[in-house]
Amino acid sequence: MTSVAVEGAYARLGDFRLQDISVSVESGEFFVILGPSGAGKTVLLDLIAGFIYPRQGRVLLDGTDISFLPTERRHIGYMFQNYALFPNMSVYKNIKFGLRYTKLADYGRRIEDIMELVGIAKLRDRTPTTLSGGEQQRVALARSLILEPSVLLLDEPLSALDSRSRDLLREELRDVIDRFEITALFVTHDQTEARLLADRLGVMYDGRLIQSGSVHEVFDKPEDKRVASFVGMENLFEGTVVAQKDGIITADIGNATIEAVANNERGDRVLLGIRPENVTVMLEQVVSSARNTFNGTVKQIFYLGPINKVIIDCGFMLAAYVTNISTETLRLDRGSEVSVAFKATGVNVIGEGQRSRKTMPR
Repeated sequence: MTSVAVEGAYARLGDFRLQDISVSVESGEFFVILGPSGAGKTVLLDLIAGFIYPRQGRVLLDGTDISFLPTERRHIGYMFQNYALFPNMSVYKNIKFGLRYTKLADYGRRIEDIMELVGIAKLRDRTPTTLSGGEQQRVALARSLILEPSVLLLDEPLSALDSRSRDLLREELRDVIDRFEITALFVTHDQTEARLLADRLGVMYDGRLIQSGSVHEVFDKPEDKRVASFVGMENLFEGTVVAQKDGIITADIGNATIEAVANNERGDRVLLGIRPENVTVMLEQVVSSARNTFNGTVKQIFYLGPINKVIIDCGFMLAAYVTNISTETLRLDRGSEVSVAFKATGVNVIGEGQRSRKTMPR
């Protein structure tokens, strides 16, 4: 297995620029690059693959500088977003095309084995135009794996599939890559994919990698307002610390005060983030360990399948996730009077240590 690292890289593709990108992916790790469209995720893959070269910085494989090594000599597989299959070639020939730079004598056996592995052996003589999206995805994966690359780059390979197919193929994809013991970099804008697939992940915005870490660190402890917003920390409040005692701060957000676990000083400006799933909705206040309790009125309910998003006016707007069963039990509807609660440990503090005269994080 092979490690991958990008160190202080600047690169340009058309008018788009990667800026000071540094990321390290360990051998055998499944690393997800998460971010909105236009963030530069694909350009980063192109840099690692050798389709573009850095203007500054380095790309390393197992510590060896490959920044200007031709693509075909990097031993890196690439699975494109649109699969890039040849419509006039059979499944077998599409996979064989991945071997065009090799001189393997027994390539036939290898192709048969990999078609069997990804479940497309019965499709060997079909052309891509006769295949479903999921079948095309499997063909593209087989072609990427045929040379047993040490690193596999995957550019939103599930984005064109329907929801059911994505759920099924997501598990198969991770299983196949694990069996090949390949280091993988997977690009997506889908937070569910990132949560389910990643060993670690990085979040990109505007050509920069602005945070990386474990799934827990990125989703529950975002370090930047943009990251917090993108990963679904919908409740974001700017405030000023008005008290601090025993590692608990009290922050004034304008119409209320919120307590959180942090070490800020009085007068610090902070950004407070609360995930909707950390907010409990009740019909009346009860004694609990939650330091933050408010009364409010339900303004809107969005039905999202088994989970509903409830918007509550507490003097400030607060989003909470409530199961269908709880929604029915509490008889929640627009205008319902409720109580909400969340723990101080459930409040993420962004911008610790910033004095009130300084600007908030972007």
